Amino acid sequence: MKNELVRNPHSVGECNLHLQITPAYRQDVFVDPLVRELTVAYLIQKAQQMKIHVAAVESGPDHVHLFIENWKNYSIPKIAQSLKGYSSFMMRKGHQYMVGNKLWDSKFWSSGYFYRTVGAVNAETVKKYIEEGQKKHWTAREQKQQKTELSNTLRPLISR
Repeated sequence: MKNELVRNPHSVGECNLHLQITPAYRQDVFVDPLVRELTVAYLIQKAQQMKIHVAAVESGPDHVHLFIENWKNYSIPKIAQSLKGYSSFMMRKGHQYMVGNKLWDSKFWSSGYFYRTVGAVNAETVKKYIEEGQKKHWTAREQKQQKTELSNTLRPLISR
């Protein structure tokens, strides 16, 4: 998968998210291919309404994984709430008969979710860039002037 930076009028960057959501009571509702297809369709429909891109989606019998790109305008809880809320409403509204034996009341999804932001760089790379990468902007003499007693004092605290 090629890492493309998203360009907007005031920013350039990359926002990738791995989101895993689970049906209520961890029921294996997705063993039914039609339930799986309908749920995924509603998740993608809501993502399109939000103008976020679902680059990949896959499910197990009791969970769904989504790889979401270009979500910078939303918080992770808002994405999870919107996708889960819409797909839950649509599944219960039109297809309750398909899941009613495993999911009851007005609940389709469990209350939690798993998330991890994903990027082309890891935390160690960013830390190294911050600590060492700015040297190119300064001459050797200016680099020495940038060192202050305060930065020398703080360095051991930051490195923890």
